Amino acid sequence: MSYSIPNRRCYPITAVADVSSIKGPKGKTGRLVEIHVAATTTFTAGSIKIGTGSDDDAYASFSFGTLADTDSASTLDAVTDTDAIINENIPADTQVEVTYANGGAGAGPAMVVIDWAD
Repeated sequence: MSYSIPNRRCYPITAVADVSSIKGPKGKTGRLVEIHVAATTTFTAGSIKIGTGSDDDAYASFSFGTLADTDSASTLDAVTDTDAIINENIPADTQVEVTYANGGAGAGPAMVVIDWAD
C-alpha cells in the first residue's frame, strides 16, 4: 500500500467534551496528517486526543490551551503544540477514537485529517 495518491479524508468534530469514532476504508492503513481547531468562543484549556479504546492518545495529544474567540490552532502551525502527533501511522481496520475536551470553557469545530493508503 502506498500514499503516493492518498485518499485524504477530513473528519469534522463538532461536539466539545465528547468522544467520536473514525474508521477508515476496509483494509487500508492511515496516516494522521493534521488536527485543526477553530474557536467560536474562548477556550481556557482545550485539547484533542486521538487514539483507541484502550489508549486514548496512541496517535496524538494536541494541547492548544487558551484560544480567543475566532482564533485557530493546528498541528501544522509549528507553534501551538509541535509534538502533538505521537504516531501518525494508523493500522488497517482500526477504530480511532477522538476525545475533544474544553478544560472548562470554550467551543468551536475541529477537523481531523487522515490520508488512507491507495
